[in-house]
Amino acid sequence: MLNTKMIMPLIVGFYVTFAIAAMSVTPIVAAEESEDIPTNAQATGVHDSLVAALTHANLVTTLQGPGPFTVFAPTDAAFAELGIDLSTYDTDEENATLADILTYHVYAGSVQSSAVTDGMTVTMLNDKDATFTVADGTVKIGEATVTQADVLASNGVIHVIDKVLMPPADEPVIPDGCDYVIGIDSTGLAYDNIDLSIDVGETVCWIWQDESMAHNVAEIENEGDTSRMTGGQYSGESKTTVDYRITFDEDETFYYICEPHATMGMVGKVTVGTGVTAEVVEPEPAVEDNNTPGFTTIAVAIAMISAVLVYRRK
Repeated sequence: MLNTKMIMPLIVGFYVTFAIAAMSVTPIVAAEESEDIPTNAQATGVHDSLVAALTHANLVTTLQGPGPFTVFAPTDAAFAELGIDLSTYDTDEENATLADILTYHVYAGSVQSSAVTDGMTVTMLNDKDATFTVADGTVKIGEATVTQADVLASNGVIHVIDKVLMPPADEPVIPDGCDYVIGIDSTGLAYDNIDLSIDVGETVCWIWQDESMAHNVAEIENEGDTSRMTGGQYSGESKTTVDYRITFDEDETFYYICEPHATMGMVGKVTVGTGVTAEVVEPEPAVEDNNTPGFTTIAVAIAMISAVLVYRRK
């Protein structure tokens, strides 16, 4: 006779509600409903990298809160595939990036498998959207496939996925009056768009704020020059905060440099339209030959005056 006292704890510990083909090669994740999400993730044996990342980013306490949370949990293999090395996240900026990646795996609310539909979008904890795809018995969120669903915890639900989700990049904010914005790249020694093509009539804005080094925009006459062109476009002395704008009204190629760092290769180019400035052709002055009516009239007048003068002398 089957011993139900021995079987029931196992049934309580396993929750698998999606019939996904990939599950045949995915370890079954066990969980205790009485434990929170980080504790259950730690116990699975396939989420050590996730737990280590949450710890590094100081997010464990957040996910131990009352919730409910829905966590899309990448496996250790998913972290290995992406090549995330936590030892390289040692600055505030890098740790903020890690936190942004991890909170893109967390939804503030409970989303179980029965509520998921094709095309459904949820806003993650980092305020960025992720979209579900449901097709042929497979459920995906973004580019990741859900390999096990509805692993319940005391403060939410875990869905196991096979890839790390990468949050979409923030859309750049284009200020009013600008068609394109050029700033300073992460090295601090280069413009972030060094070869831009635009249409005639568009405005390019060079904008940066509170940079660690001072920069400017100075037009040069020829590519490769390191000194600004006399009378050319010029943003002024180099500064850590700059807002300089040019509206290009004709076809041309605009070369420019940052004066303090030109010899270090801080240069840029804007191609406007065809990139070739139209030559202004000056009209040649009209030359009147001997056969033109004007010339004949003048010649006759001179002859008549000469004849009168000769007659008077006689």
